[in-house]
Amino acid sequence: MSESTWDEEDSSEREHLISKVLELQGSLRALIARVDSAQGEYQSLSQENQMLQKYINNSLTSTAVFGATGGAIGNLNTEGTTTKSNSTNGSG
Repeated sequence: MSESTWDEEDSSEREHLISKVLELQGSLRALIARVDSAQGEYQSLSQENQMLQKYINNSLTSTAVFGATGGAIGNLNTEGTTTKSNSTNGSG
């Protein structure tokens, strides 16, 4: 084989490799963009889940308070437990 044939083959192979590298770089950029998008979506969903967990916990706490006091929240002491009033009808 002559030297020019080698150069043509090398050039052709080099062009093929360069185009393959560029194609793979484009694929890598697309994958990185998808990962970034997924991370952003994860953060958003995580924050939403935390908010929903707080809402559910607050709702359950409110329901438990209403159930424990028969609906009368005003009877709660500082510890969150109900107190019974000692009202009598005048007998000692």
